[in-house]
Amino acid sequence: MRGRRGFSLVELLMALTIGMVVIVAGTEFAVRSFKARRGWTVRETVDRNARFAGLSLRRDAALAGVALESGATFASVGTGGDTLSLLRVPWMKWPARTDSAEAPVYPLHDDGGSGPTYPPGGNCGTTCLEFDRLGQPIFIAPGDLIHLRIGTVRRLLLVAGVTAEDPTVRVTFLNVPALAGRPSGLGEVPLLRSGTSMQQVSAVLYWRETGANRLLRATRFSETGQPLGEAVATDVTAFTARVLFVNGTEAANYNGLDADTANDGDDIIGVRVRAQIRATRADPAVNGGVRVGRWYEWRMSPRNLLYEKNRQ
Repeated sequence: MRGRRGFSLVELLMALTIGMVVIVAGTEFAVRSFKARRGWTVRETVDRNARFAGLSLRRDAALAGVALESGATFASVGTGGDTLSLLRVPWMKWPARTDSAEAPVYPLHDDGGSGPTYPPGGNCGTTCLEFDRLGQPIFIAPGDLIHLRIGTVRRLLLVAGVTAEDPTVRVTFLNVPALAGRPSGLGEVPLLRSGTSMQQVSAVLYWRETGANRLLRATRFSETGQPLGEAVATDVTAFTARVLFVNGTEAANYNGLDADTANDGDDIIGVRVRAQIRATRADPAVNGGVRVGRWYEWRMSPRNLLYEKNRQ
């Protein structure tokens, strides 16, 4: 009978106590692991959103200034609060060539009139400019941007219509005072019969849509000159861009008209972008139920700007 005796009460209590301790510890470890996993997942979605935005910004910034030399009052990189704009000259597949080349430059057509300048306005209408083709192909179409040089004066124009003839091409443009943060239109600037030219440019704009907290990217403009943006990142609660100058300073934008000669457009060496991105939704198990948000910063120095500065 002694060989068939079971556990004593003390042994049973000890076994239950040890079992409860193991179960509680295991449960607590599982809960912590589950919360950590959910927290990692939430933060990873934020980081993934930021990585995509950063890659897009770096890719476009790397092309800023291609074949487009900046001036004191007209630069290939521009900022303004929550907006970043980048300009470059596109490369085209020219007919009868095996390689690509930059967009052609067209000189203003000289009608042979008296005086070095045309009357204020275009040379074929108030918002019309006529250029010599010089046997070059026409790549420009409505909705494109052109960079107009009038001596040392520079303008960014949005093309409204193109009439290609031989030997000239006529371009009508939107008459607005500013476009992509740069001077636009002709105003009272006299057109030089010799020394005025145009060239197609490509623009990329980034800005934050405040109502929807989205980071938008635009490469095209509407008929009224408004950028047509597509979402690059969502839940962007803050976005700022500042230009960096060769002397180590930074500013909200360049200014080639003030007395400071160190903050001109041709002194820009890079751009600094900061953005705050939040998780899509709150998770009760992460960050006390408050939506996770993180700050990100990117500093970009386009090689084309470096080349400009080294050449000087």
